[in-house]
Amino acid sequence: MRLDILKAYLKYKLGFTVGLPAFSIRAIKECENGEPMVDIKKSNVKLFFGDRLTKEKNVFLRKSVVDKIINAAKQLPAGICFIIYDAHRSLKYQQQSWDRDYKYYQSLYPNETDEQITLRTRRVTADPRHGHGGHQTGGAIDIGLCDENGVELDMGTPYSSVDRNIRTKAKVNKTAQGNRQLLCKIMKKQKFVNYPNEWWHFCYGDQMWAAYSGKKICPYGMVK
Repeated sequence: MRLDILKAYLKYKLGFTVGLPAFSIRAIKECENGEPMVDIKKSNVKLFFGDRLTKEKNVFLRKSVVDKIINAAKQLPAGICFIIYDAHRSLKYQQQSWDRDYKYYQSLYPNETDEQITLRTRRVTADPRHGHGGHQTGGAIDIGLCDENGVELDMGTPYSSVDRNIRTKAKVNKTAQGNRQLLCKIMKKQKFVNYPNEWWHFCYGDQMWAAYSGKKICPYGMVK
């Protein structure tokens, strides 16, 4: 393991807000295990969905991921539920997300180069020009907390914001800090990994999961 990657990995394990270099995540070997995709909307626990997924008839994830979400949901305190913002998505949709975020940063930093804007965009969105991201494997999920009526809890920022406070350990208000800590605690008990630059992004079985878990291979590749 390269020294810079090792340092970043150790900082992550010690609890610092740090993201591993994108190339180190891409370097993880995918050994697709053929695990099926299942519809999490057919699960037997109470779940809520964000605006985009509410309109979808089916919301797919790998079977193990769905099983873990169900187990995690049962561990939430009374009156608190999961709200799922995003799950599996196609490369086409990923390209749309990339284009949206790139244009946002371009408007925010008009004097920066393409390389600088690209680096900023990669912090919040997987670059579809260089292969697929976790959402294309069915192993990544964007998730938050809400009450039993579907009203979102204070997480410090709305889902899919692009300001610096989306970092999981950013200095947000105490209520939001507590909600983020609860979300991470419940998800990590099920072996999910949180992407430290986005409080809502968790994964299992994909390249990011393997990289942040110190593994050299992962069981999920892109769903065909």
